[in-house]
Amino acid sequence: MTQNKNVVQNRLASIDVLRGFDMFFLVGAGEVLRRLLKGINSEALQPVYNQLDHVRWEGFSSWDIIMPLFLFSAGLSMPFSFGKLINQGYSKAKIYGKVLKRFCLLFLLGWIVQGHLLDLKIDTFQIYCNTLHSIAFGYLITALIILNVNKVSIQLAIGASLAVAYWALMAFVPVPGVGSGVFTVDGNLAMYIDRTVFGSFMSAKTQYTWLLSSLGFGATVFSGYYAGLMLKKQNSHNQKLIQLLLVGIGLIVAGWLLSFHTPIIKKIWSSSMILHSSGICFLLLALSYLITDKMKIDSWWTRGFRMFGLNSIAAYMLYQVFQLDRMAQFFVHGLEQYVGAFYPFFVALCQFGILWFIIRHMYKYKIFLKI
Repeated sequence: MTQNKNVVQNRLASIDVLRGFDMFFLVGAGEVLRRLLKGINSEALQPVYNQLDHVRWEGFSSWDIIMPLFLFSAGLSMPFSFGKLINQGYSKAKIYGKVLKRFCLLFLLGWIVQGHLLDLKIDTFQIYCNTLHSIAFGYLITALIILNVNKVSIQLAIGASLAVAYWALMAFVPVPGVGSGVFTVDGNLAMYIDRTVFGSFMSAKTQYTWLLSSLGFGATVFSGYYAGLMLKKQNSHNQKLIQLLLVGIGLIVAGWLLSFHTPIIKKIWSSSMILHSSGICFLLLALSYLITDKMKIDSWWTRGFRMFGLNSIAAYMLYQVFQLDRMAQFFVHGLEQYVGAFYPFFVALCQFGILWFIIRHMYKYKIFLKI
C-alpha cells in the first residue's frame, strides 16, 4: 500500500480510464445491470442481457472482453514502468526481482480470491484458477521478452509467436483417445494438460484452462505492451489514434479469419479469441485516448473511471473477498417486501455504492494499492 500525492501526475489518463472502465463493470456495474434486467423480465431485453454474460463456449459477448482487457491493461503500462526503472538506474537483476515479487503477489491474491487458500484445507486448494494468475503469467512472459530483447521488431515477432505456438499446439498435438484439433469442452489439449498436471488441484466446475493457455495470456499482455509503446512514441495525437485503430481493426479481421479453423473460445483462450479480443482492446484504448488525452475531457465520469483504474487491484479484492453484498443486504433488507423481483437489483446497487465510497475515499486521500 502506498500513499503518494504525486502518483497520478505524469500519467496518461487514457490508461487509467481504460482500466477503470473495465473494473467499473467487473466489480459491480455489470451485476447491477443484470439484476435490473432480471427484475424487468422482458423477453425483448434478452439480447441485452446476453451481452452482460459469458457465452457458454464458442462465440464472444460484450462481457467476454472484461478479462482480456484486464490482461491488456497490465501490459499497457509496462513500457512506462520498465522505462522508469531503467531511467532510475535499476540493474536487470533488480528489475527481475521486482517482476518476481509482482508475480508472487498476484498468485497469492488469486489464491485468496478463488484458490480457497483461506480454507486452509489441501483438498479444496486450487493451484492455477483465477484471472490474477493469468495476469501473473502473462506479465512474467512479457517481462522476459522486454528484459532480454532490445529491438522492438524482434520483441513483436516473439510476442506474435506466442499466439502462433499456442494455435499450433492446440491444432496439431493429439489428445490421447480424442485426436488433434478438437475444441470441445473435454477434448481440447489445454484441458487435457490441466487435468494431467493439476489433477485434484483444479476446479471440476469450470471449463477454463490455464497452464498451456499461459502462452495465450502472454500474447494478450504483450499486445497491451505493444499498444503502450505506441502511446509512448513522440507522435501526434492523430497519428497515435490512426495506428491504434488500424491495428485494432486488423486484429479483429485476423481473428475472424482464423475462427474458420480455430473457433473463438474465451474459456480456452483460443488464438482466434486472442486476436479478436486484442483488436477490441486496441479500439477501446483509441476511444479512451481520444476522450482523455486528446480532447482533455475531465468530467465526473472520466474521474470516476480513473479512480477505479488507479486502484484496480484494491477494487477487485474488495469485491471478490470482502462480501460487500452481505453488508448491502443489512442496509436494504427492508425493501424486499416492497420491491419484489427488483430486490436483488437494490442489493447489487447498494453493494456497488459501498465499494464506490471506499474507492473514492482511497483516491481522495491518495491511497493506492500497488503490487
